[in-house]
Amino acid sequence: MNRVSARALQSRLKIQYLQVVALLDETQSVTKAAERLHITRAALSKTLAALEDMLGVKLYSRTASGMSPTLYGMALARHARVILGGINSAEDEIFGLLNDQRERITVGAFFVSMPVLLPRAIALLTRSYPRCLVAVREGDMFELVAGLHDGEFDVIVGRILPEYFHEAVAVAPLYEEKLFAVCRSGHPLANARRLSWPEAVEFPWVLPPKESPVHRALRAQFQAEGIPGPQVVIEALSIPLTTGLLNTCDAIGLMPERVALEEQHRSRIAVLPLTLPPLPAAMGVAWRNDRPLASLAGGLIDALKACVPP
Repeated sequence: MNRVSARALQSRLKIQYLQVVALLDETQSVTKAAERLHITRAALSKTLAALEDMLGVKLYSRTASGMSPTLYGMALARHARVILGGINSAEDEIFGLLNDQRERITVGAFFVSMPVLLPRAIALLTRSYPRCLVAVREGDMFELVAGLHDGEFDVIVGRILPEYFHEAVAVAPLYEEKLFAVCRSGHPLANARRLSWPEAVEFPWVLPPKESPVHRALRAQFQAEGIPGPQVVIEALSIPLTTGLLNTCDAIGLMPERVALEEQHRSRIAVLPLTLPPLPAAMGVAWRNDRPLASLAGGLIDALKACVPP
């Protein structure tokens, strides 16, 4: 295989090469990748061989389970997703401007930002940008981080752990808050002035997925109290789903302080007298700082900062 310099590589890398690498990384199948690109298997294999020859490295190896990426293949696929995501975003923005002169951004939102912070920030944003399209996609933090790195999101909002990101991401903390244990207003424990952990775990609990820092911290709390934890656990991130479960099965759930207090003010829930472990990170906003930031995205970041509660 022949190696090329970085400068020569920039002039010879084609979009088709990046599409092949990204789809092979996603599907790990020549057949499925070729179908997605609407080309034959032979054509895709030829393109891959030409790319490997140009780079001078092996990108994929054939195994019994499909195409397995090498270290070089994984690295190129990661960059390919970012480049293709940027191209798609540029196409969407240009198309939108051509059709109705409307700026557009895509926001990735962690569930805790959905009920209070993000709606207020978007409402403030629309005063400065009366013609805009803000697409909001909800997900867990791992999905949001991957989407930001891959160019799927312009900004993400949630409980930001800086160690999740590489150097090309800027992170702005917004505020710290506590985590509350809550139940419906008519729950048997709703009016309790004191509550022990053994009493609380007699009821079902709605918790974030077990891989989340909050779930791990609460499990550690159960161990510190010398109890095995609740017998019934429902894993969910959505606050509307959590609220629905609280109202239908006497469950106990978790809510960040500001969301819990607002729901309590509306008499929908009661905050339980339990001291929970601190949250692992502040609420914040993150964006890529290795590419130009759209004015609408910058406006949303400013709006989020302006909506930080006292």
